[in-house]
Amino acid sequence: MTSVDLRSCCPLTVQFWLLGLDSRQGHLLLRGFQKRPASQGSSTYVLDHLSLHSSGLCLRQESDLLRFNRRTQSYTLNERPIPAKFARQFLRPALQAHEVWTMRRFGPAYRQGQFSAQRPPRPVARSLGSWRQYISPAAFLLPML
Repeated sequence: MTSVDLRSCCPLTVQFWLLGLDSRQGHLLLRGFQKRPASQGSSTYVLDHLSLHSSGLCLRQESDLLRFNRRTQSYTLNERPIPAKFARQFLRPALQAHEVWTMRRFGPAYRQGQFSAQRPPRPVARSLGSWRQYISPAAFLLPML
């Protein structure tokens, strides 16, 4: 009997895997993120209003604070739970900006090369389609420098 994984695909599964690669390769620092010690686990990387940690992320926009908890795949806005669809739209511009920076810095084939060379884990591979759909419009909205 074959087992079928019915968990939904999440574009942030892919994005966090890529951010981990970016961190290990020094690309977050190259982009301008500040590396800060964290009270638990890995370091925190901060750029403007975006904070990244292996456990999740925070994005501050005016008086609103959005948090994503990677372990529970949950989102809060000002400490109140919110639907994933809304939260992902709130996060989208910040994550698209990072992907646009990556594309401009390393070329449009860079991410695909990482997927080919690194053999992403199953949850990442399963979520590639949703990630591409989530991120891809950024490449067409911002002009190449």
